[in-house]
Amino acid sequence: MTNLSRPRRKARLARGLATGLALFAALTLAAPAGAEVNSARYKFEGNKWLSLDLSVAEVRTDVIRFDWPAAVLGIKSGYKAVVKVVNGSTKQVSAGLAVALYDGDGKLLGAGTTGTKIGTIDPGDSAEFTVSFDHVIERLTQTSQFQIALQIH
Repeated sequence: MTNLSRPRRKARLARGLATGLALFAALTLAAPAGAEVNSARYKFEGNKWLSLDLSVAEVRTDVIRFDWPAAVLGIKSGYKAVVKVVNGSTKQVSAGLAVALYDGDGKLLGAGTTGTKIGTIDPGDSAEFTVSFDHVIERLTQTSQFQIALQIH
């Protein structure tokens, strides 16, 4: 083990402290104050309602349906997922959703996000959100699993 000079030890400590503070700031700023997040991975099946067991506090993602395109008169409809979120809490909540799609080797194929834009989900109520997969679609037909994240605040 080499013995570092005092100025070099101070410089290394300062860099470590700066890196730690930068990481803390990034994590703090990444989610709104009071936001809670959870995620889970599931087996993919297209064009069928799938039950989910993902929740944050008393808010849960109930079901998801991946609407994969069909060609009608040579025109393809878009790739999208519809997610139903149920607010079982006693408070109004705003929700954010992210869905990532993976192939059988775990390689990312595409992703999309959505969430509450105006208003909230009332206690005891539910809302449906549409996640569009618009720009990176070349290999989406190879999807075998997906991960969904739910954030509430």
